[in-house]
Amino acid sequence: MYPQPPLLIVVPKACHMDLANLRWCGAARGKVSVNPARFRDLEMVEVIVDAMPFVLTPLTPEETGRKLTARTCDLLFCDLPSASESAIGIAPGEHVAGAAQIEEVHSRLLMLGQWIGKSLEATAAAWMPARILGSFAWFEDAVSEYLVRGRFPSRFHVACREISPHQFTTTGLHYFTGQEIRIAIPPDYSEAEAEERIAEIIADIVSHGRIDRLSQSADPVRRETVIYTPGSNLEQVDILIRRDAP
Repeated sequence: MYPQPPLLIVVPKACHMDLANLRWCGAARGKVSVNPARFRDLEMVEVIVDAMPFVLTPLTPEETGRKLTARTCDLLFCDLPSASESAIGIAPGEHVAGAAQIEEVHSRLLMLGQWIGKSLEATAAAWMPARILGSFAWFEDAVSEYLVRGRFPSRFHVACREISPHQFTTTGLHYFTGQEIRIAIPPDYSEAEAEERIAEIIADIVSHGRIDRLSQSADPVRRETVIYTPGSNLEQVDILIRRDAP
Protein backbone atom coordinates (compact mmCIF):
# COMPACT_ATOMS: atom_id res chain seq x y z
CA MET A 1 0.00 0.00 0.00
CA TYR A 2 1.47 3.32 -1.10
CA PRO A 3 0.45 6.70 0.34
CA GLN A 4 -1.45 9.20 -1.74
CA PRO A 5 1.06 11.46 -3.52
CA PRO A 6 1.54 14.61 -1.44
CA LEU A 7 2.96 16.51 -4.43
CA LEU A 8 1.15 16.94 -7.75
CA ILE A 9 2.81 18.56 -10.75
CA VAL A 10 0.26 19.87 -13.26
CA VAL A 11 1.30 19.62 -16.91
CA PRO A 12 -0.34 20.65 -20.22
CA LYS A 13 -0.55 17.06 -21.48
CA ALA A 14 -3.90 15.42 -22.05
CA CYS A 15 -2.53 12.06 -23.22
CA HIS A 16 -1.11 9.26 -21.09
CA MET A 17 2.56 9.81 -20.41
CA ASP A 18 5.23 7.15 -20.61
CA LEU A 19 6.97 8.05 -17.38
CA ALA A 20 9.38 5.14 -17.66
CA ASN A 21 10.85 6.77 -20.77
CA LEU A 22 10.48 10.40 -19.84
CA ARG A 23 12.86 12.75 -21.63
CA TRP A 24 14.35 14.40 -18.57
CA CYS A 25 15.52 18.00 -18.46
CA GLY A 26 19.25 18.62 -18.39
CA ALA A 27 19.45 19.07 -14.62
CA ALA A 28 18.03 15.56 -14.05
CA ARG A 29 20.03 13.60 -16.59
CA GLY A 30 22.28 11.07 -14.98
CA LYS A 31 20.67 11.69 -11.57
CA VAL A 32 17.41 9.76 -12.01
CA SER A 33 17.19 6.04 -12.71
CA VAL A 34 14.04 4.03 -13.40
CA ASN A 35 13.24 0.66 -11.84
CA PRO A 36 11.16 -0.90 -14.65
CA ALA A 37 10.47 -4.12 -12.74
CA ARG A 38 8.76 -2.49 -9.75
CA PHE A 39 5.34 -1.87 -11.34
CA ARG A 40 5.56 -3.91 -14.50
CA ASP A 41 1.82 -4.03 -15.24
CA LEU A 42 0.86 -0.65 -13.81
CA GLU A 43 1.22 2.91 -15.04
CA MET A 44 3.07 3.84 -11.85
CA VAL A 45 6.84 4.10 -12.10
CA GLU A 46 9.48 3.83 -9.40
CA VAL A 47 12.43 6.16 -9.86
CA ILE A 48 15.61 6.34 -7.81
CA VAL A 49 17.28 9.61 -6.77
CA ASP A 50 20.44 9.39 -4.65
CA ALA A 51 19.56 5.78 -3.74
CA MET A 52 16.10 6.84 -2.54
CA PRO A 53 12.95 5.44 -4.25
CA PHE A 54 10.00 7.58 -5.28
CA VAL A 55 6.76 6.60 -6.99
CA LEU A 56 5.40 8.58 -9.94
CA THR A 57 1.71 8.24 -10.77
CA PRO A 58 0.16 9.75 -13.91
CA LEU A 59 -3.29 11.30 -13.55
CA THR A 60 -5.64 11.80 -16.46
CA PRO A 61 -7.28 15.23 -16.93
CA GLU A 62 -10.45 13.82 -15.36
CA GLU A 63 -8.56 12.51 -12.32
CA THR A 64 -6.65 15.78 -12.04
CA GLY A 65 -9.89 17.74 -12.15
CA ARG A 66 -11.38 15.62 -9.36
CA LYS A 67 -8.32 15.99 -7.14
CA LEU A 68 -7.71 19.69 -7.71
CA THR A 69 -10.95 21.53 -7.05
CA ALA A 70 -11.84 24.59 -5.02
CA ARG A 71 -12.91 22.18 -2.26
CA THR A 72 -9.81 19.98 -2.13
CA CYS A 73 -7.40 22.88 -2.77
CA ASP A 74 -8.91 25.80 -0.91
CA LEU A 75 -5.80 27.99 -0.87
CA LEU A 76 -5.12 29.02 -4.45
CA PHE A 77 -2.20 31.02 -5.79
CA CYS A 78 -3.12 30.34 -9.41
CA ASP A 79 -6.08 29.20 -11.48
CA LEU A 80 -7.41 25.66 -11.17
CA PRO A 81 -6.23 23.31 -13.96
CA SER A 82 -8.12 23.42 -17.24
CA ALA A 83 -9.97 20.40 -18.61
CA SER A 84 -7.02 19.58 -20.87
CA GLU A 85 -4.33 19.51 -18.16
CA SER A 86 -3.19 16.40 -16.32
CA ALA A 87 -0.80 15.79 -13.44
CA ILE A 88 2.02 13.65 -12.12
CA GLY A 89 1.76 12.52 -8.50
CA ILE A 90 5.03 12.12 -6.58
CA ALA A 91 5.27 10.10 -3.37
CA PRO A 92 8.10 8.61 -1.29
CA GLY A 93 8.72 4.98 -2.19
CA GLU A 94 8.28 1.98 0.06
CA HIS A 95 11.65 2.10 1.81
CA VAL A 96 11.53 5.81 2.64
CA ALA A 97 7.78 6.33 3.17
CA GLY A 98 8.25 6.19 6.94
CA ALA A 99 10.91 8.89 6.73
CA ALA A 100 9.11 11.21 4.32
CA GLN A 101 9.50 14.19 6.65
CA ILE A 102 13.29 13.80 6.92
CA GLU A 103 15.10 16.60 5.10
CA GLU A 104 17.25 14.27 2.98
CA VAL A 105 14.15 12.49 1.66
CA HIS A 106 11.91 15.52 1.38
CA SER A 107 14.46 17.63 -0.48
CA ARG A 108 14.79 14.87 -3.12
CA LEU A 109 11.02 14.70 -3.50
CA LEU A 110 10.87 18.45 -4.15
CA MET A 111 13.88 18.28 -6.47
CA LEU A 112 12.16 15.52 -8.42
CA GLY A 113 9.09 17.72 -8.69
CA GLN A 114 11.25 20.49 -10.13
CA TRP A 115 12.83 18.17 -12.68
CA ILE A 116 9.50 16.69 -13.79
CA GLY A 117 8.02 20.16 -14.10
CA LYS A 118 10.89 21.41 -16.23
CA SER A 119 10.84 18.26 -18.35
CA LEU A 120 7.10 18.55 -19.08
CA GLU A 121 6.67 22.36 -19.04
CA ALA A 122 4.50 22.27 -15.94
CA THR A 123 1.96 24.99 -15.23
CA ALA A 124 1.23 24.44 -11.54
CA ALA A 125 2.08 22.43 -8.43
CA ALA A 126 -0.12 21.31 -5.53
CA TRP A 127 0.84 20.28 -2.00
CA MET A 128 -2.08 18.13 -0.95
CA PRO A 129 -1.49 17.91 2.85
CA ALA A 130 -2.01 21.69 3.02
CA ARG A 131 -4.55 21.88 0.15
CA ILE A 132 -2.40 24.49 -1.60
CA LEU A 133 -2.18 25.04 -5.36
CA GLY A 134 0.27 27.48 -6.91
CA SER A 135 1.90 28.23 -10.24
CA PHE A 136 4.89 26.09 -11.12
CA ALA A 137 7.11 29.19 -11.20
CA TRP A 138 6.02 30.02 -7.64
CA PHE A 139 6.67 26.43 -6.54
CA GLU A 140 10.07 26.41 -8.22
CA ASP A 141 11.12 29.65 -6.51
CA ALA A 142 10.13 28.26 -3.09
CA VAL A 143 11.93 24.97 -3.69
CA SER A 144 15.07 26.64 -5.03
CA GLU A 145 15.30 28.81 -1.92
CA TYR A 146 14.96 25.68 0.20
CA LEU A 147 17.53 23.64 -1.71
CA VAL A 148 20.06 26.47 -2.02
CA ARG A 149 19.58 28.39 1.22
CA GLY A 150 17.96 25.79 3.45
CA ARG A 151 14.90 28.00 4.07
CA PHE A 152 11.91 25.73 4.67
CA PRO A 153 9.17 26.63 2.12
CA SER A 154 6.45 27.24 4.71
CA ARG A 155 4.16 29.10 2.35
CA PHE A 156 3.94 26.13 -0.03
CA HIS A 157 3.83 23.42 2.63
CA VAL A 158 1.66 24.86 5.39
CA ALA A 159 -1.56 26.81 4.94
CA CYS A 160 -2.14 29.43 7.62
CA ARG A 161 -5.59 30.95 8.11
CA GLU A 162 -6.77 33.68 10.43
CA ILE A 163 -9.62 32.29 12.54
CA SER A 164 -10.12 35.38 14.69
CA PRO A 165 -8.30 38.69 15.08
CA HIS A 166 -4.59 37.97 15.66
CA GLN A 167 -5.16 34.20 15.92
CA PHE A 168 -4.18 31.75 13.19
CA THR A 169 -4.36 28.01 12.59
CA THR A 170 -2.38 25.78 10.24
CA THR A 171 -3.12 22.97 7.81
CA GLY A 172 -0.31 20.78 6.49
CA LEU A 173 2.18 20.93 9.35
CA HIS A 174 0.84 17.52 10.39
CA TYR A 175 2.68 15.93 7.42
CA PHE A 176 6.03 16.81 9.02
CA THR A 177 5.36 16.65 12.75
CA GLY A 178 2.01 14.92 13.35
CA GLN A 179 0.71 18.23 14.73
CA GLU A 180 -1.03 21.42 13.71
CA ILE A 181 -0.66 24.69 15.59
CA ARG A 182 -3.00 27.45 16.67
CA ILE A 183 -1.01 30.60 17.26
CA ALA A 184 -1.87 33.95 18.86
CA ILE A 185 0.11 36.99 17.66
CA PRO A 186 0.47 40.31 19.53
CA PRO A 187 -1.95 42.90 18.09
CA ASP A 188 0.84 45.38 17.33
CA TYR A 189 2.40 43.02 14.75
CA SER A 190 1.88 44.14 11.17
CA GLU A 191 0.52 41.60 8.69
CA ALA A 192 4.00 41.12 7.21
CA GLU A 193 5.57 40.71 10.66
CA ALA A 194 2.95 38.14 11.68
CA GLU A 195 3.46 36.16 8.46
CA GLU A 196 7.23 36.14 8.88
CA ARG A 197 7.07 35.20 12.57
CA ILE A 198 4.65 32.33 11.93
CA ALA A 199 6.88 31.04 9.12
CA GLU A 200 9.88 31.10 11.46
CA ILE A 201 8.02 29.16 14.15
CA ILE A 202 6.79 26.59 11.62
CA ALA A 203 10.31 26.10 10.26
CA ASP A 204 11.66 25.73 13.80
CA ILE A 205 9.07 23.07 14.69
CA VAL A 206 9.78 21.17 11.45
CA SER A 207 13.51 21.30 12.19
CA HIS A 208 13.36 20.30 15.86
CA GLY A 209 10.32 18.02 15.92
CA ARG A 210 6.91 17.97 17.53
CA ILE A 211 6.07 19.78 20.76
CA ASP A 212 5.24 17.20 23.41
CA ARG A 213 5.25 19.23 26.62
CA LEU A 214 4.48 22.67 27.99
CA SER A 215 7.47 24.90 27.32
CA GLN A 216 8.49 28.44 26.57
CA SER A 217 11.34 30.39 25.03
CA ALA A 218 12.34 34.02 25.43
CA ASP A 219 13.69 36.32 22.73
CA PRO A 220 15.19 39.44 24.38
CA VAL A 221 15.88 41.09 21.02
CA ARG A 222 12.23 40.91 19.99
CA ARG A 223 11.15 41.41 23.62
CA GLU A 224 8.82 38.45 23.44
CA THR A 225 8.19 35.08 25.08
CA VAL A 226 6.75 32.17 23.10
CA ILE A 227 4.65 29.73 25.14
CA TYR A 228 3.89 26.25 23.72
CA THR A 229 0.90 24.35 25.13
CA PRO A 230 0.20 20.92 23.56
CA GLY A 231 -3.33 19.54 23.59
CA SER A 232 -4.18 16.29 25.35
CA ASN A 233 -3.69 14.21 22.17
CA LEU A 234 -0.61 16.17 20.98
CA GLU A 235 -2.16 16.67 17.54
CA GLN A 236 -2.85 20.32 18.32
CA VAL A 237 -0.47 22.81 19.93
CA ASP A 238 -1.50 26.25 21.14
CA ILE A 239 1.23 28.86 20.82
CA LEU A 240 1.08 32.27 22.45
CA ILE A 241 3.53 35.02 21.53
CA ARG A 242 3.60 37.39 24.48
CA ARG A 243 5.17 40.83 24.42
CA ASP A 244 7.61 41.37 27.30
CA ALA A 245 8.09 44.66 29.11
CA PRO A 246 11.14 46.69 27.94
